[in-house]
Amino acid sequence: MSLNNIKLFSIPFSGGNAYSYSPFRKYLPENIELRSLELPGRGKRFSETLLKSIDAMTEDLFRQIENMIDGPYAIFGHSLGALLGVTLCRYISERRLNLPLILILSGQTAPSLIEQDNRYSLPDDEFVNMLRQMEGTPEELLGDKDFIRFFLPIIKADFQAIGCYSYSPPENMPETPISIVLGSKENIRDEDAAQWKLETKNAVSVDRFEGGHFFIFNHTENLCRLIAEKIELAAL
Repeated sequence: MSLNNIKLFSIPFSGGNAYSYSPFRKYLPENIELRSLELPGRGKRFSETLLKSIDAMTEDLFRQIENMIDGPYAIFGHSLGALLGVTLCRYISERRLNLPLILILSGQTAPSLIEQDNRYSLPDDEFVNMLRQMEGTPEELLGDKDFIRFFLPIIKADFQAIGCYSYSPPENMPETPISIVLGSKENIRDEDAAQWKLETKNAVSVDRFEGGHFFIFNHTENLCRLIAEKIELAAL
């Protein structure tokens, strides 16, 4: 298979948008075209109503890419984006359309192990403190009242989507290989990551980088190198 012009559809993490992975463009090879997807209620789609369920988000993402998946492509997602990556692949598989070469998913335990929680309903001050502990949002932004007023509805909607997610096994098991990438300090054991095997008929690999949940921004160059290598191997 030719390695020319492979699309890499990226799905943002909770609170993220289409610009979240902009640093990746500097390090991805020219033959991998980063296509950043955008969920409603943020970025260019700010005026649209926020979605609060994984099913609704998955359908929205599919509508964005359904006319662009005739050729070779891959999907990358971090955290919420990782869960949406696998549900999107399942959605495509159920319609017997052209599957991605590979899913490259980071910062998320296997879908079958995700437990429902109601952190999205925390009072604003407690929710902000939780975000502070996750170390994914700069402190100067968490202390900005205008930013918080704008940002909280978005990230709470995302937390509600994953907090209310209920797992069910895929009806039509995708044949797409899955590459899982985790931070060494994340609370995700290797045996938990291994349960991603329930989502594909193909191989699952697990790699780790030093750091916590948002390790992807401390190791962007090496992560992009890994992404390129995984796509190249999947395309052989």
